[in-house]
Amino acid sequence: MSGIAPISGISAISGVGSVGSLSGTTSIAGTSSIGASNTIDGTAGGTGSLGDSFLNSLSDAFGSLNTQLTSADASLADFASGGSADLHTVMLQMEEASISLKAATSVRDKLLEAYQEIMRTQL
Repeated sequence: MSGIAPISGISAISGVGSVGSLSGTTSIAGTSSIGASNTIDGTAGGTGSLGDSFLNSLSDAFGSLNTQLTSADASLADFASGGSADLHTVMLQMEEASISLKAATSVRDKLLEAYQEIMRTQL
């Protein structure tokens, strides 16, 4: 049985495993400071831009997803080879990975829709 291979082409992205738990982490950092200072950035110190903050969050989310998928694959391989993993744990990890992957796919689809809408906008 072959394992889940890492996603090629996104080696610079790390930390995607928390996609399944996005509900508590979807706020935009720095939005309360927009009115207080005349800069619009995603950092408290004002050294980065909102786009960089978004890209860092997206990068972390994809890295976490990759970690979660790799962990589920390793657990499945351990179970299949007669290792110490039990069926209940393997199924839970596989389902969590599946839900996280579906959430990541939904986010990707929404981002593509937003990009296409911006590109259709006439100036």
